Amino acid sequence: MKQINLLTAIFITAAILLAAHSFYNEYSELRPVGRWVRTLVYGLGPWLCALAFAGAKMCFQILLRKEPTGFRNTFTWVTGVVIGLMIFTKIMS
Repeated sequence: MKQINLLTAIFITAAILLAAHSFYNEYSELRPVGRWVRTLVYGLGPWLCALAFAGAKMCFQILLRKEPTGFRNTFTWVTGVVIGLMIFTKIMS
């Protein structure tokens, strides 16, 4: 069985907790279908941002140097930054 990195597990847990907080607090006045859709998009937000950024980095590396390396590190770094920003905005609001 393949194990996941501890940092990735922390990011997954944080994303789930942030999405659950938004579901019960910020989206409580919406219809149930609207709540679930917004919560799902909000929970997947850090991963989609990281995928877009890391993909763009790989494309530029291919265009410039033809050495595509570091996708996983970039993906983890961007995910951490976006989740950190999400936590910061939750605390400030």
